[in-house]
Amino acid sequence: MADTNEQALNLRLIKKKLLQEKERLEKELHELLERIATGEHERVAEMSTFDDHPADMANETFEREKEMAIEGNIEDLLSKVSAALEKITEGSYGLCDACGTEINRSRLDALPWAAFCRDCQDKIEGR
Repeated sequence: MADTNEQALNLRLIKKKLLQEKERLEKELHELLERIATGEHERVAEMSTFDDHPADMANETFEREKEMAIEGNIEDLLSKVSAALEKITEGSYGLCDACGTEINRSRLDALPWAAFCRDCQDKIEGR
C-alpha cells in the first residue's frame, strides 16, 4: 500500500512540474510571438524611410530565422509536455512509447516529458 501511495504522490509531483513547465513555455511562446510581431511592425516602418544596406538585410534574415527556430523548439517541447500530461491521465505515463518498458526514474526526474527509455532513444538518435 505504501508503494501505491508513493507512486500517486510522485505522479502528482510530476504532474505539477509538467503543468508549471507548460505554463512557462506558453508564456515564453506568447512573449516571443509578441516580440516578432512588434519587431516586424517596426522594421516595416523603418524600411519605408531608409534604404537598407545588404548587411542589415542579412542580419534581419538571421534574426528572423533564429526567432523561428526558437519558436519551433518551444512548440516541440510544449507538445512533449502536453503528451506527458495526457499519459498521466491515461495511466500510461513512464512507459516507453517504442518498447513499452518502464522508463528509468532518474531519466523521468531529469526529463519528465521523456517518451522513450534510454535504449530506444539511443536507437532513434542512431547511437
